[in-house]
This record gives sequence, C-alpha cells and structure tokens, in this order.
Amino acid sequence: MAKALFLAWASPADEASDSEFNAWYEGTHIPEVRAAIPAITAVHRYTPADLPDGARDQQPAHRYLAVYEMDTDDVAGAAAALQAAIGSMNISPTIDVQIVPPVLQWLRGLSG
Repeated sequence: MAKALFLAWASPADEASDSEFNAWYEGTHIPEVRAAIPAITAVHRYTPADLPDGARDQQPAHRYLAVYEMDTDDVAGAAAALQAAIGSMNISPTIDVQIVPPVLQWLRGLSG
C-alpha cells in the first residue's frame, strides 16, 4: 500500500485540445512530476464514468484525475518539492487554468 497519495484533477481547455492535452500529460507532465517527487512509485489516470442522468450531478467538474502513489509519509516535503519545481515545468496551453482550474489533493495513508 502507498504511504501517501497525490491527486491531481485537471481538464483540457476545450474539446478540440483533448488529445493534445492527454499526450502532454502522459509524455511531459507526469515525467516532470515524477522527477520532482522521487518517492512516486506509480501513476494512474482516470476519467469520470458515464452515469445515468440522476447520478450525473455527483460527478466532478474535471475531466481527468491523476493518482500518484508515493512511498513516503512526508507529504509536506513532497508538496514543497513539487511547488519548487513548478516554475521549471513545461505547462501546456491545453490545460484549463481559467474555467475549471486544476485541483491538487494530498493524502496520507492510515496505518492499520
């Protein structure tokens, strides 16, 4: 089990840039995040499932979720390392930073 998770919710700026956004995210962004946080052991990406009309209001506003598994419980250190690296990262113009800007969440595992 991962000691901590870093969740990154994001969306492309528009439908036309969806393919370019995903290519950038997989080929550029994930490797840059992994370089900034060496404790990342795995990355998985998800998109909300299609649900019946009554359940759609429970869906997130973002199109994609990246789940970064980390082999450290130093969440503050990982967050600081990412913050320090952001200025040198190649941020694509295809990412929506205006209407539905990215949301980052940091979670520490519970020992059990």
